[in-house]
Amino acid sequence: MADLPPLKNPNAEAKPLGTDMPVSSADVGEPAAGSKDVMIGAGGLLVLALLFFFIRGAYVNYLVGSLKRSPNNAGLAGWGLFGCLFFGAAIGCVALVGKSYLTLAVLVPLALLSLVCLILCLVVSSKK
Repeated sequence: MADLPPLKNPNAEAKPLGTDMPVSSADVGEPAAGSKDVMIGAGGLLVLALLFFFIRGAYVNYLVGSLKRSPNNAGLAGWGLFGCLFFGAAIGCVALVGKSYLTLAVLVPLALLSLVCLILCLVVSSKK
């Protein structure tokens, strides 16, 4: 068998801890959002959801009253408007709270849901 080298070099001097790793001046990026930031964003999204709920009710009343749409179609169009506004606001809250969460895995589903809700709102509100 071949001789293996020793595990420790007996001639090496003892170094204090923490001096082995070189310090890099490279930018490591933005820090992740803290729990306080996430709670502020969630609270803002909750307030916006409440506002969008009242906007939905006003839109449904407008469709039924002024445009003479059926209440079922108007209700579905109202929920489509609510979904479109809510998912758009969710994208905005994610962008404001933590830029580290702005990835395609987060943005694409929210954007697709918002677009589907907008199309639902427009198609259903045009039916009598």
